[in-house]
Amino acid sequence: MKYLLFVKFNTGLMHNAVHEKLEHALESVEQLIENEDLDIKNENLLSISELKDSLNKNNDFCGYLSNGTWFHIQPQNVFEVVK
Repeated sequence: MKYLLFVKFNTGLMHNAVHEKLEHALESVEQLIENEDLDIKNENLLSISELKDSLNKNNDFCGYLSNGTWFHIQPQNVFEVVK
């Protein structure tokens, strides 16, 4: 299953990408946190298992960073169960 990652930066700039694995989407968010000079300890990121649970219950996940940037993760096929 592929995952869509959409990011809206606090500057208004937007970015999207397709990731082959959920872990890669989360790694991209972690890289974003590093690039934005944020402390990952202060950001409320879900673990992979928490993210999978959220995607299975809600079909998507929206996260917010402390600098106003937000991101959205959605399975490419929202009707499949995330494994």
